[in-house]
Amino acid sequence: MAVLVVAGVVSGWGTGAAAAEPSPAGTLYVNHDGVCSDTAAGSASLPFCTVQAAADAVVPGQTVRLQSPDGLPYVESVTLTRSGTKDAPITFTGAALVPGGSQAVLTPKGSTPALTLEAVHDVRIQSLGIGDPGTDAVAVTGSTGVSLDRLSFRRPVPSAEGTGTAVSVDGASSDVTVSRNWIPAGYAYGVRAQSGASRVTVTTNVVTEPRWGGIVLTGTSGAAVTSNTVAARCATGISLEGASSGTVENNVVTTAAAMQTDSCPAPTAPLYSVSAASADQVTGDYNVAANGVGASARPRPEYAWAGTPFTTAVSLHDATGQGAHDIDGLNVPTGTAPPEHSALIDSADADAPGELTTDVDGAPVVDDPLVSDTGRGSGTGPTAHPDRGAVERQDSITVPGDDMPSPSRGVAPFVTSLKTDDATTSWGKSIATYSVDFGDGSAPVTQAPGAPITHTYTTPGVYAPSITVTDADGSSRTVRFTAVDAGTATPPAASLSGALVTTAYGQVDAGDALFTVAQPANAWEVAHRVLTFGDGDSESLADGPQKIEHQYPATGSYTATLTQTDLLGRTTTAKVTVHAADSFLPVTAQHDAERTIPAHGVLKLSAAAVHADSEGVDAVRLQVVASGAKARGTLTLYTDGTTRPGTSTVGFEPGRTVSNEATVKVAPTGAIDLYNGSSGPVTVNVATLGLQSHAQFGRTYHPAAPVRLLDTRGSTGGHTGAVAGGHSVALTVSGAHGVPADANAVVLNVVATATKGSGSVTASPAGTVDSGVSGPYWTTGQTASAQIVVPMVPLIDGKVVLRNNSKSSAHLVADVVGWYGPTTSGATFQPVGPVRILSTRTGSGGKTAKLGAHATLRLKVTGAHGVPVNAVSAVDLNLTVPSPAGSGYLVAYADGTTRPDVHSADYSSGHPAAGAALVKVGADGEIDLYNAGSTAVDVDIDLLGDYGLNTVG
Repeated sequence: MAVLVVAGVVSGWGTGAAAAEPSPAGTLYVNHDGVCSDTAAGSASLPFCTVQAAADAVVPGQTVRLQSPDGLPYVESVTLTRSGTKDAPITFTGAALVPGGSQAVLTPKGSTPALTLEAVHDVRIQSLGIGDPGTDAVAVTGSTGVSLDRLSFRRPVPSAEGTGTAVSVDGASSDVTVSRNWIPAGYAYGVRAQSGASRVTVTTNVVTEPRWGGIVLTGTSGAAVTSNTVAARCATGISLEGASSGTVENNVVTTAAAMQTDSCPAPTAPLYSVSAASADQVTGDYNVAANGVGASARPRPEYAWAGTPFTTAVSLHDATGQGAHDIDGLNVPTGTAPPEHSALIDSADADAPGELTTDVDGAPVVDDPLVSDTGRGSGTGPTAHPDRGAVERQDSITVPGDDMPSPSRGVAPFVTSLKTDDATTSWGKSIATYSVDFGDGSAPVTQAPGAPITHTYTTPGVYAPSITVTDADGSSRTVRFTAVDAGTATPPAASLSGALVTTAYGQVDAGDALFTVAQPANAWEVAHRVLTFGDGDSESLADGPQKIEHQYPATGSYTATLTQTDLLGRTTTAKVTVHAADSFLPVTAQHDAERTIPAHGVLKLSAAAVHADSEGVDAVRLQVVASGAKARGTLTLYTDGTTRPGTSTVGFEPGRTVSNEATVKVAPTGAIDLYNGSSGPVTVNVATLGLQSHAQFGRTYHPAAPVRLLDTRGSTGGHTGAVAGGHSVALTVSGAHGVPADANAVVLNVVATATKGSGSVTASPAGTVDSGVSGPYWTTGQTASAQIVVPMVPLIDGKVVLRNNSKSSAHLVADVVGWYGPTTSGATFQPVGPVRILSTRTGSGGKTAKLGAHATLRLKVTGAHGVPVNAVSAVDLNLTVPSPAGSGYLVAYADGTTRPDVHSADYSSGHPAAGAALVKVGADGEIDLYNAGSTAVDVDIDLLGDYGLNTVG
């Protein structure tokens, strides 16, 4: 459908006398968008970069063409000192090369004019934008034979007083024509000639709201002020001052847009003014004083002739004989064609000096058959009937909305056609021609009404065709259509990639993905793009390369899909999989709750109680210490609001204190439940060691091959001999052994052996108070072990202090098996279950026999229970030996690696044992479980979650 209507003939600038055709002597090009050179010859392939360079090189007969494909102005103040000749003028033009293109704009640099013509002759300046002057915009000094045509002035830099002049002609200049220019509000003067200038023609211009004067000619001989439209709210519209001579005809000066106010410098200034020294040498007729009539209008004369004010055209004529055909008492719009049946139509003097055959927009002078001709003209035909003012009323030509290229899209090359037989006119005129510019650089096709005009688009692209319909008198209407799309053989490929959002310090929001949508080849061909995130949300994307961030509502795998639709309706897609997960936030260890749970009772701990009430927390790392049991049993830790699983966290019995760590999901309520599976009460102490969140910046996990930090049975760790009761030993952990100095938490395996009395170990960052993590508890003579997460907040010298809380000595052994830190190369967490993945008692996990003495069991831990098949670096497990008949310990490690000397769970005859184990996973997705004891034992393994690579791909 037609989307833009432009009045004017298809050639662009009409056929008025002020227009100049390109010279056969050649063209100089100026184009600052791309490769250019001010030292070259100004060719089309290597144009000048600046207008001044062209002004310094141009010779008679040449045309300087300013191009602006990027729409940006030339910011420079240009002075032309070179002249043409009468037969070979110099021409500067800023006209767009293609319909709908950008007109070149010259913006002054500093306070000097944008363009100065200095002592030149035979120069034509046309179709150029003049932007934002701080003073005069175009200055003509000491020059003759100059034409300023079709200049479009931009509103100047705001100035309360309006200090600049749009076109200034000095007193040493002559034969200057100022025609068909648009001069907006903000200037002090629109056009101004100084005393001594001669033969200055000001014709068919629109001047809006000058501060001090619209068209002011002072001491100018042979002047012609013709067919201008001036909106003069605050000043005189047209003035001939000093001893000027000439004619003032066919002009329209209006105040209807806004009345005079006290802020105007001369609230009662006349619309037209002719000084006493000029009165006997000036003829005025066929002008319009469109002063409007209303109660809010201030007293204001329409004319001042020889110093005498006149309020009406009749009073002027009666006193002076001037203005016999003038019209007043009208409200006239500024800068638009007069409405149908207006007194301005076909009522001007066609023989007025400087009268053009086209109006300010390049539209021709035409006869309106609906209005009686009241003007004067010596010729015949449409040009004998001009309207008053700068804008000519045209025949209203209707082009049906469905007259558009058909088809309007296809794969290049394709053929389209346009009807040329159904346009109509309001004046009943016949259609003379249809002219179609197909917008692809080919020559317009012009023909009489009749057969459709066909065209083949051979090159892929988006084109803006237009049709210009011209009636028999020359009135025309140009209709621009929605784009014609000539597509490539295949649609542009969609491209989507992503990464999890990280901070500058390497912390990761493991549930927040940053997607990158690259700019495809042939990006012009893309109509729209939609990115669906795989969780029900989607986003429409703007043009160009995009980066879109999206926070996922929960952990899990999501498929994000980019759907790209091109101009022909063809779609392409690109997909990435987002593994939204949790990152770890260490919490300074503190005992959050101490409660006694009755037999078969449930202790519910709220989200606040376990610090799980912050954004996006899916799981918490807890330490549970059980004591004071009245009967043997197990504690089961699980998500509140879910069915209690058949798993266990801690096995306990009367007379012993035991501890273990576990990661437990807290969604959906944020709370957790702790079930006492015994027939008697038990006291529990619960501490939070860390949070797993998909919506906060946290740390990633790095499982490591175990490194021994301390063994007091030898000299490892710098301490030889058992640690006395109540004493401590400091271990260097971070900044050594592969653990970076900025690690936020470390995972240690701690073993107490050769114990001389019951007791326990507390592990604390050096220099902290009341922030210790309880390690293994033991009875006299027992070997006990525990895997513990020690938050390093704050960290002093990278050390962890192990304190023997017994009254008696014990040998201590410590290994580092992993760490959490601010680096994106680590693994993020996916909580599950908990779910039992192995029970040798029931056959779960495919194992139906006890794990033999000094035997190894291989267990596949990937590809089931929500654990991905690939890219899993570690699993979070709880190991249980429910009823051992001997003593020993279990070692859990990555399949395919050398078995380390690390105690994952120590057991003794007749006593149940449990041990947390963050176990590195082998390349085959399997772990190995070794029984270091001398008797076969049953083993239960519960899965709490897995650590995987935090990828989007």
